[in-house]
Amino acid sequence: MSTRQTLTLGNERFHVGPWHADPGIAYLTVKSNVIEPSAQGLNACVQRIRQDGYSSVITAALHPLEARPYFAAGFLEYDRLRVLSHDLGRVGMMGNSKPAGVEIRKARRSDRALALQVDKLAFPRFWRLDAAGLDEAISATPRTRFRLAEVHGQAIGYSVIGRSRNQGFLQRLATHPDYAGTGVGSALVVDALLWARRRKVTRVLVNTQTDNQRALRLYKQLGFQLTPTDLVVLTKDLP
Repeated sequence: MSTRQTLTLGNERFHVGPWHADPGIAYLTVKSNVIEPSAQGLNACVQRIRQDGYSSVITAALHPLEARPYFAAGFLEYDRLRVLSHDLGRVGMMGNSKPAGVEIRKARRSDRALALQVDKLAFPRFWRLDAAGLDEAISATPRTRFRLAEVHGQAIGYSVIGRSRNQGFLQRLATHPDYAGTGVGSALVVDALLWARRRKVTRVLVNTQTDNQRALRLYKQLGFQLTPTDLVVLTKDLP
């Protein structure tokens, strides 16, 4: 498979495509509003993925309860993500300031390439987004705010926050390494939180890698709190 495709196996549907960090790895997702996959369905899906020439498969981040049929189908834990939550009742204490010379504006479709350039610099290869991944982050919720931070016309950061009913999801935050620790990331997060609060969102969730201490510190400083449940990313080799 060279592009994302939907596999329908009985009454189960899977979305499969090449992982951006390695086209030999299949990226497997299941929409949350469809039937939960079974171990049998996952095994059938893995067989199809193997036939298409992939060497392994990796999943989207899963809640531990969602992961149970994957473990039953032979998947193993690859990585773990910490989940943080923000009670928006406290956002009023925050300022909406940003570093001098930095402009935060609405990002257009034509700005997506600029955002991806920042993303490439901000994250290790495995966790970088490609165009399809950014599209997925932007379209994951019914309402989305996509913002770009610039200095003298140069993109130095971006954020994507989405809203579904009264819950918000900070889908992506990236800052150019040259501007790490300057307040750009904080300004983008506060911009996202204030947008969510204006739209009657009561809670915003975000996840990040367990070893991303800079991001964890930033979110905690801005009022996020760790939740008791981590997400897991699973993998399975296809010999």
